Amino acid sequence: MKKILLTALLFCFVVADEFFEPGVTIGGYGEMHYTNSVDPDEDDALASTKLDFHRWIMFVNYNWTPEWSLKSELEIEHNMIGGDYGGYVELEQAYVNYHNADGNWGYGAGVMLISAGIINETHEPPTFLSVERPSYNKYIIPTTWFGNGAMAYGSFGDFHAKFVLHEDMDGSGMTDGTSFSGLRDGRAKGYESSAYHWTKNMAIHWTGMEGLNVGGSFTFGGAPTGLGDADEDYVDWNLFEVHGQYEANNLIATFEYGTTTFTHEAMNTAGADGSNLVVPEQKTNGYYFHLGYDVSSMMGWEDCKLVPWFGMESYDLNDLDDNDAIAHTKMGLTWWPTDNVAWKVDYDMKDNNDSKSNTLSLGVGYMF
Repeated sequence: MKKILLTALLFCFVVADEFFEPGVTIGGYGEMHYTNSVDPDEDDALASTKLDFHRWIMFVNYNWTPEWSLKSELEIEHNMIGGDYGGYVELEQAYVNYHNADGNWGYGAGVMLISAGIINETHEPPTFLSVERPSYNKYIIPTTWFGNGAMAYGSFGDFHAKFVLHEDMDGSGMTDGTSFSGLRDGRAKGYESSAYHWTKNMAIHWTGMEGLNVGGSFTFGGAPTGLGDADEDYVDWNLFEVHGQYEANNLIATFEYGTTTFTHEAMNTAGADGSNLVVPEQKTNGYYFHLGYDVSSMMGWEDCKLVPWFGMESYDLNDLDDNDAIAHTKMGLTWWPTDNVAWKVDYDMKDNNDSKSNTLSLGVGYMF
């Protein structure tokens, strides 16, 4: 009996080896944008016009076994780097990952993304309607948000959960000493980052209905300000967001809402005459909503999608000031000749309280 069991086990290992070969897989995405902005309060005077290959990204993944792999992502933004050029290179992902054979849980460590909102983890151009990413995803959730850390994830039926333990945020980038500017400039991006307080990120979403994905996340941590000792003077911050996506029956709908609270835990001598400088508590909040309908079947087109859409976006970076939230009203048309290529056009009417701008954008994006 023991010989039979041993033979069966050896056979399983041999069969597994025959079907799996270690190797490299390559993917990526990119997008080019044309924008033309005018000032409606100045007889549509031209404010700016740009043609920019915004992003070029290459994924390089290596599988040692069916369970163990390396996942990496290298990005070049704005075409040129160095000298007088404003582009830059980022290593947005580079982590070792274990994914169990049943496919329902795993863990990893290295350079990785925070699991907050929709766009931060899924931002390939053919996966969203607008030419540019929603403005909300610049000022409320600062995509792309990545850094050094570790994670664990699992699926329980239609529920999917993830926990990420990340590097500290940089508090000196969040505040000018009088107010907070949001999370965006607080990203350490894995560069000699600290881990005094750690950033904790917990996310969950549900996919129990065809075409529907709803979820949310809570992220919090401490961000040393540089005004005093890193473990005593820091920004205590937290981000809460909820989101939903639906894509079925020719309908495409996306919604997300997020809010962040900033509190300065102060112990420093940066105030007048060496006193304790304390930045007042502050909140930010915002949302975006995009709704489109695929009309390709009405036109007799097959193997493609043509989606006219409408969107609204809003964000307020400081609830303590008297200014209203910055608002965007958008409309556009997106055409997918194939699933992984999207041609886009949209028109954005922005109300910035004391000024306005209207922007026509054209774009093409791909992924593979």
